[in-house]
Amino acid sequence: MATSGSGAPKRFTRRAVLLGSLFLGGAAGGSTLHQSWLSQQDEDRAERAHIMDRHRPLPIIPVYDARATGLVGHARARLPQMLQLRQACIGSLTPIFRVGLRAADSLALSWLRRTRSPYVAELESIAALADEPGIFLLNTSYEWGCTALAAPSAARNSARLLRTLDWPYDGLGRLVEVVRQMGPAGEFLNVTWPGAVGVLTGMAPGRFAASINQAPARGKEEDKWTAAHNTLQTFEHSDAWPAMHLLRHVFEAAATFEQAKQILERTPLMAPTIFTLIGVSPRETCVIERTETEHASHTGVSSAANGWKYGHFPGDWAGLHDADARGDNEGRRRAIERYAARGSAPFAWVAEPILNSFTRLAIEADPHKGSLIVRGYEATPADDEPNEAGPATADLHLQWPLA
Repeated sequence: MATSGSGAPKRFTRRAVLLGSLFLGGAAGGSTLHQSWLSQQDEDRAERAHIMDRHRPLPIIPVYDARATGLVGHARARLPQMLQLRQACIGSLTPIFRVGLRAADSLALSWLRRTRSPYVAELESIAALADEPGIFLLNTSYEWGCTALAAPSAARNSARLLRTLDWPYDGLGRLVEVVRQMGPAGEFLNVTWPGAVGVLTGMAPGRFAASINQAPARGKEEDKWTAAHNTLQTFEHSDAWPAMHLLRHVFEAAATFEQAKQILERTPLMAPTIFTLIGVSPRETCVIERTETEHASHTGVSSAANGWKYGHFPGDWAGLHDADARGDNEGRRRAIERYAARGSAPFAWVAEPILNSFTRLAIEADPHKGSLIVRGYEATPADDEPNEAGPATADLHLQWPLA
């Protein structure tokens, strides 16, 4: 990864790869250099804005009631924020990269239409609101890194989910929202962003809470083609569920922890995934490691990073970790497991090696007590603490039933 003189990672190189090299390759020519320059300008502007905002009160995380409007209504009501997030994730584009983005967006939509997801029409309506390419691609960009813990609460009378989400794009922390949604099994709270239709982190009060970690990729870690090969393999699959869409379906349809667990274990998936799931009892805690058709579930105190811990699946697997940014998977697991059944101030556990420059979100959820706490994070300026992130929002404390 390219670095600046201060040693901070250059996130624009990842963006350029995502939006350019995978579908344009060498054909982009000089446009690749121009694209990198444009992306760097976006980062510089974001950093200047971050420095200016450091002395202002931290913003409040919005809570949107989408029970009547659905997620299309949420996107319509929060359209400026949705476009702001799209810009933060994708950045400015040269003409040839814009053509590539439209092609990738069409490919993502075509792939979604071949899956079992019932949310494609909803996503198409959201994309029409944006009137800019990238919404389908961002809704299928399963590149999330995170750390999670499923364990009894400190009082040992309920279960507690601790979870961070790491992704190298600015804006995810300061633009996070909580959306109140409804399904046949009841209401749930989705920690999400305007324009997203799946669930990465959520809580259904009185039922369960769950989150997603990215699983390892097939292939050897040193093989530079592993990620591209797995991406193409995923797009070739059909008659299965995208992980984030399946988790939303679980929140809508599952009435209990056991029902949610069975669906997450048995439903065919488009790509390997790790689910962390807790119920209302201190005994209802587990991590479910999934390939497309197989699963390995661990109950009791369970943790998840971005590598296999409980399952032994055939073949070579490359864990997702970066020693310079997100730390070692095993080290992150050990760090978060220290907080099993332990009382602490909110987010006291969000420290190195769990906290890193890519951290964008932290949550604490207890579905039995109906408690959800959310905090957004953003990377600190490069000349300050280049290897960490800091709070970008005030802590949101929600207590069920909501007022």
